[in-house]
Amino acid sequence: MKRLVIDGYGKTVSRHGNQIIVRKEGKVVHRVTPERLRQIVIIGRGSITFDALRLLGRHGVDVIAIDRRGKTVVRLSSAMMRTVRTRREQYKAYEDARSGHLSKQFVYAKLKNQYAVLGSLAKTRRDTHPEDAELILAKRDDIKKHIAFLMEIEDQPIDSVRGEIMTIEAMASKSYWAAVSKIIPDEFGFEGRSGRGAEDPVNAMLNYGYSILEGEVWRGVHYAGLDPYGGFLHVDRPGRPSLVLDLMEEFRQQLVDKVVLGLITKRMAAPEDFTYEGDRCLIGEDLRRRLVVKVLDKFERYQWYRGCRRRWCDIVHMQAVEVAKYLRGEVGRYDGFYLRW
Repeated sequence: MKRLVIDGYGKTVSRHGNQIIVRKEGKVVHRVTPERLRQIVIIGRGSITFDALRLLGRHGVDVIAIDRRGKTVVRLSSAMMRTVRTRREQYKAYEDARSGHLSKQFVYAKLKNQYAVLGSLAKTRRDTHPEDAELILAKRDDIKKHIAFLMEIEDQPIDSVRGEIMTIEAMASKSYWAAVSKIIPDEFGFEGRSGRGAEDPVNAMLNYGYSILEGEVWRGVHYAGLDPYGGFLHVDRPGRPSLVLDLMEEFRQQLVDKVVLGLITKRMAAPEDFTYEGDRCLIGEDLRRRLVVKVLDKFERYQWYRGCRRRWCDIVHMQAVEVAKYLRGEVGRYDGFYLRW
């Protein structure tokens, strides 16, 4: 199954029989059966009919729309799957040691992936930029120390250990982004990760990529029968999909960070590809398309997972299933996913 990206302006998604039709200015530019789709990603302006939504919903095809600032403004999913038992255990787990165990594993995987990415960056610069490579390796060693500190924390209810876990995560991330900044040209004005409301091109691309990743993780969480809003590591807030954000931590580096860095280092992105509205940095339309294509292409690539070659999008889904199995007591522990270095 594949994703259908709707970009540009004036496109209409509708239904014709058992097919999804995309028209632009009245002309059919694409047609596909819903059985061949897993998701529709809308990054331009257009419309979609109720008949198309009904057909997509019956076949479990998600629809997400992302605005030009990288914010997911619409997400439509088919009816809930699985049983209520999973959610009951998810809510109970917040009050016991399972919540701390899961939170540690989400962060452990994140730090291990940061460690791996820095190892790759240093290796490619060992001969051409030895001083940068040395600094990157030093920051990687810092992350290794933080991983050791993290694993010393006992599995307890998350409210008892969240402060310790988040402090370690923040310190490791500071080292990670300090190392990453060494390979980003000065003209991009990158001074570190700023989160939402990007003020520079790098953070604008990261935010946009993370929004695409959020849609993929949400799909995995949804079909695993979990509540996207019932997280552990991320504090509950109205409208915040905390569990989606929790599981995203395992995949940000490999699926988004590396794509963004690749676009920059291969000169496929330049400062002139961006515009500003006040202090907000926005990605130009052409680069936005390239970024979306690159991230979605990465989702479809294969990676070793539990002794088999799996697509990244399937690994995301399988990790969500592993969370659900752990909560239901079908496995004794949950292991976050990371690439070894």
